[in-house]
Amino acid sequence: MKKNIVSVVAALLLVLMSGCQKNNGTEAVEKSAKPAEISMEPVTLKFMVAYGGFTKEEFQSYFVDQVKKKYPHITIEMVTGKLEDMITANDVPDILMSGLPGIPGLQELKIIEGLNPYIKKYGLDLSKFDPIPIEAIRRFDDKGEMLALPFRMNIPALFYNKDIFDKFGISYPQDGITWDETISLANKLTRNDGNTQYLGLHTGGADRMAMGLSLPYVNKLTSEASLETDGWQSILNLFKSVHTVPGYINDGKIANTYSMFLKEKNVAMTAYWGADIIGDIDKLYKSGQEFNWDMVTIPTFEKGKGVAWQAETHNLIVTNTSKHKEQAFQVLSYIASDEVQSLFNKSGRMTVLKKTEEIKKDYGSELPFLNGKNTNAFFVLQPGMHEHTKFDQKGRSFINGAASDMLLKGIDVNTALRTAQENLNRYIQDQNRK
Repeated sequence: MKKNIVSVVAALLLVLMSGCQKNNGTEAVEKSAKPAEISMEPVTLKFMVAYGGFTKEEFQSYFVDQVKKKYPHITIEMVTGKLEDMITANDVPDILMSGLPGIPGLQELKIIEGLNPYIKKYGLDLSKFDPIPIEAIRRFDDKGEMLALPFRMNIPALFYNKDIFDKFGISYPQDGITWDETISLANKLTRNDGNTQYLGLHTGGADRMAMGLSLPYVNKLTSEASLETDGWQSILNLFKSVHTVPGYINDGKIANTYSMFLKEKNVAMTAYWGADIIGDIDKLYKSGQEFNWDMVTIPTFEKGKGVAWQAETHNLIVTNTSKHKEQAFQVLSYIASDEVQSLFNKSGRMTVLKKTEEIKKDYGSELPFLNGKNTNAFFVLQPGMHEHTKFDQKGRSFINGAASDMLLKGIDVNTALRTAQENLNRYIQDQNRK
């Protein structure tokens, strides 16, 4: 009997010891999972817009105001200049802002700090982000590493002037509209009435029309231009069909239909990025102007049904030359936090977080002029994926040049594309020799 009691006590002791060991192990895991702490010593981080539009006012509201509230020891200073000169002078900014198209060029400069170690070290949860911008960024690295963190998205839509539609008795466009349907509407609305010339459509440009198909400018395998294709031919022909209607070209110039949509208000529709249009309409209302408008989904092609323009985000990069990488990442992750992203979303800036029903409902809730507008048009279509190269921006300029030559010089589409192809190949060869 004594032996049995001893055995039971020994067993209980083993269980208790085992439990203590498990608890200690769990506590250790929990402690290691907590985000690491960063020095609170005062520091100044230099910030530069490497690619994309970003005003001083936006810099102040997006970064300076937000970061100062959370981290008063961190000062962010905007700098300007030529990045290559800064590299030569060993004075590279700590943080770079760039749209997706600008990242390949920054990769060439070899100044991007990979963020995976910081994401792991500080426990940043990438699953809270919209998967589209995360996937778009991962595509720049062969191993799928995060080279940047997104802080806002840009999603396009078709904006329209309700007064022009009402004036001519034409039904408003609807979500799911195609480019063919949009151009048909535009032709009905392009007319001269009294002393006013009305135009039907601002397309956003030939390059942006093509974003619905994610057409490549360069073959990534061969590093050669890829402009003489059926896809680009169809885009240029479609672009031409819009602008050859009388009214779009005057005195040898193509009408600035984007400006006319907002200022003269004699263009019926504009297909464009939401951040730009919403920002400009906000300025109209703040100046006391009225505008009877609404929006629907960006026009799509039959081949690209359900897909908007290619994914576009504004992203933050930590440079590998920075002496304050930890603090720089602290800024990046805070700007991408739920707290700050919620503020952005409510003020009409598209969040990079998952588009939950709450996010959709709260979008632009602090902008009175968005009350009653079809802002859900931003969330119906999925952005497409584009394989960016460092030559794309030059390719876009050659495509738009080809479109302009067709309209103003009467050059046929095949010749225009052949010239663009030759020019881009020449540019690629010149860059590769450097």
